[in-house]
Amino acid sequence: MHSFVGDYLLLSFLSSFGVLLFVTAHSRLIGLYLMGRGLAQVTGALLAIGAFYWFFTSEPRNVPDTLAGLDGNQQTLLFAAGAASALGALLLLSSLRNWPLTSRRPLHGLDALRQNNYLRLISAEVSFRWKYWSKQTKKRSSG
Repeated sequence: MHSFVGDYLLLSFLSSFGVLLFVTAHSRLIGLYLMGRGLAQVTGALLAIGAFYWFFTSEPRNVPDTLAGLDGNQQTLLFAAGAASALGALLLLSSLRNWPLTSRRPLHGLDALRQNNYLRLISAEVSFRWKYWSKQTKKRSSG
């Protein structure tokens, strides 16, 4: 009997990636765009729906976990891995695609992604915290 581990992981990745594409386009988070807004919404919806269609029509999936199916713990771990991978891929690819996108205004939270890309925001935050930490440690250790 065929193991569904790889198929379920691919389902989780593709459907999560599709939902993330759709939601970022719908929310107008320009820093996370991989393509134009309308195309991202259509592509995201097609990815999510297509992944489920492929998964459930490619072969019989109604198999109990005592035979060759996935138990709940496996499904949880595979979904978490697929969704985390989709989020990581979106953040990396969108940051590379939108590398020139930057804003001087200090914004926090998800609103910062409307005008900045993710890697630049992380870089700026790490730089700020490093400067703050080094200033604080110099005050305390200057004797």
